[in-house]
Amino acid sequence: MSRLIIIFLTFILLQSCNTQLVTNRIDEYLDDSIKVDTLNIPIDANQSYFPLKVFTDTSIYIGHDTFIVKWYSKHLSAMKEPLMFNKTQNKIIYRFLWLRTFNNPVAIRIEKQLDTYNLTWKLCDGAGGYDPGKLVVNKTKSIDKETWGNFITLLNKSGFWNLNTNEVDIQCEDGPQWILEGVDRRRYHVVDRNSPLGGSFYDCCNFLIGLTDLKIKSDNKY
Repeated sequence: MSRLIIIFLTFILLQSCNTQLVTNRIDEYLDDSIKVDTLNIPIDANQSYFPLKVFTDTSIYIGHDTFIVKWYSKHLSAMKEPLMFNKTQNKIIYRFLWLRTFNNPVAIRIEKQLDTYNLTWKLCDGAGGYDPGKLVVNKTKSIDKETWGNFITLLNKSGFWNLNTNEVDIQCEDGPQWILEGVDRRRYHVVDRNSPLGGSFYDCCNFLIGLTDLKIKSDNKY
């Protein structure tokens, strides 16, 4: 076998390995037909904030995936949050959507763009299990590289990028939904859990809550 052929086959093998290392590829979800403003906020208030296919129905409750996408989307729409899956990003973003049945819905977004790190948190005056109500808190602050690094350490410990989006056996239970999205130049992923008390996924999301000035009573942090 000639040296040229060997080099060519080696190149193909390396490209294949590199492709396999990237999971949750964002190009599976890109959609330039969605109408958004300059901040990537949907113009249509009924626009889904998640690709439906990531919430593949894993329960006996047929249609559960469609139901939760509409539910979660109406809260993010009320908060005037940007979409995360529809186009490639020039920054890394993680967003935690916290929906407690009878408490105010909360969204916390942490971002890295080059050497700039920001945290944004929003709260509506409705209830997470019902209507979102009006946006009453909308704050942003700069954070340092160390804080970002601490979050990423917790994220990696949770195995976020390798977690299933849905829990294997979905039950129609009351309680809070903890929804964490992530996007970078190559990947998009979302993890949705009901009442994840304790554990590395909880720690990761709870860390974001602690970075805000939201006054959450201990008995309301569930």
